[in-house]
Amino acid sequence: MRIRIRDERKRKILKEGVQARAKVLQIQPTGEYLNNLPEFQVQVQIQPENGADFIAEVTEAFPYPKYDSLRNGSQVVVKYDPDYYKRVIFLHTEPAT
Repeated sequence: MRIRIRDERKRKILKEGVQARAKVLQIQPTGEYLNNLPEFQVQVQIQPENGADFIAEVTEAFPYPKYDSLRNGSQVVVKYDPDYYKRVIFLHTEPAT
């Protein structure tokens, strides 16, 4: 059930969300696994083109090498729900240049 709700929210954000750059503030493992991939809690500071920066948390499953590349201060690309800023998904988890 939890996975289905998360997938529906992701689809909505992909379709209707606002793209922005974000800075990784903190990343830590949750201790859970999804499809044999470790799940991480990532706190990001989102820097929208219009409006003030804000902080959100993303829970995402990805392999450890990607975790290693997402250090505090890394720049990534995200999309967020304009109706509820705390709902965020990663578009590109490789550090943005």
